[in-house]
Amino acid sequence: MSFNVFISLGGNLGNTLEIFKNSYLEIEKKIGRISAFSKIYQTAAWGKTDQADFLNQVISLETDFGPEKIMSELLEIELFFGRRRDVIWGPRILDLDILFLGNQIVSSENLAIPHPQIANRRFVLMPLVEIAPHFLHPELQQTMLELLEQTTDQQSVQLID
Repeated sequence: MSFNVFISLGGNLGNTLEIFKNSYLEIEKKIGRISAFSKIYQTAAWGKTDQADFLNQVISLETDFGPEKIMSELLEIELFFGRRRDVIWGPRILDLDILFLGNQIVSSENLAIPHPQIANRRFVLMPLVEIAPHFLHPELQQTMLELLEQTTDQQSVQLID
């Protein structure tokens, strides 16, 4: 059975545009063919704000894998590019998060799908709206466009690409 998965990419260390481009190859090799790419956005750091701005993007892809396998592969890809988890919300070379996996709702000790912060993060909602404005959040029962219109996150998100 094939699922549509939405993945967010973020980073603020190194040549982020080049890292994103190279990560697409790894994602396609390990998880599935990418079917949509949002543009790339620049955002001030969220959570821990005393660091460089982030670049963010959302991609959509088809996969036959379940949530645990996808997450495991994403963590391997982060490691491949040199990701270290030293500081919560700290600087990172590559951050890959599962936003949605079809309409599945997953809640385990290590994984929450849909990602619990989607509705609170303009830097995730803007690229999601770009590639899937009418996708319905399976828990909140609102489209990505509705969530963007209602978010309380007023952080500036600038299109760079």
